[in-house]
Amino acid sequence: MAKTSTKCICYLCGKAIESNLKNNAMELSMDHVPPKQFYPKRVRASRNLNLNLAPSHKACNEDYKQDEEYFYHSLYPIITINNPRMGSLCSKDIQRRAQKPQTRNIIQKILSTAVTTTERGIHLPDGLSRFTLDGGRIERVAAKIARGILFLSTERYFEEQQIIRMDFYAKPSEIIEPYKFALQLNHLAGVCPDVFAHSHINFQGKGFRLLLMLFWKSFIFCATVKDTVA
Repeated sequence: MAKTSTKCICYLCGKAIESNLKNNAMELSMDHVPPKQFYPKRVRASRNLNLNLAPSHKACNEDYKQDEEYFYHSLYPIITINNPRMGSLCSKDIQRRAQKPQTRNIIQKILSTAVTTTERGIHLPDGLSRFTLDGGRIERVAAKIARGILFLSTERYFEEQQIIRMDFYAKPSEIIEPYKFALQLNHLAGVCPDVFAHSHINFQGKGFRLLLMLFWKSFIFCATVKDTVA
């Protein structure tokens, strides 16, 4: 079930949002968790999706826009391999967005890292390339989404530093045993599981929470979050 929070603090910085501000960097900007652009246009057109929304300052929200684009475009090849049907839908969106200069710049930056050898210098087969991705930008977006889920679940602000571990798995089947056990406790669910589903487990008395986030049924991020609040 989708959630919309009206609590007037920014889930990204924890500071109050003044309701009377207009045309101001600190005005209210309801942010989609995860970003709306992650849902292919054809998916949104064919379903009446009630997407999750969390309050943020306009400036805080916009500070992540370029990284969100980078996340989507840099991880797109994994979608095409693990979920070809969804990859085809995402491809149509990418082709449309490529008309925008900022999107072209991001795509060109990713493509510019392509090499035809492995890290050890072994030549890849003809037609294959390896790309060097900016893991920091990707993890920053994953952490933002995790913080949004936490805010919608608790209506409390979580700092990025409270995420003490973030693991990435290119295939959901590859996650380690403790995470598999966590999924048995609380299965993945979401407004549109074809695009995004998550499991949020609060280990009360242990001082931490666990978030498992599945994107496009293709890859998964597992976030361990420090939380000392009872």
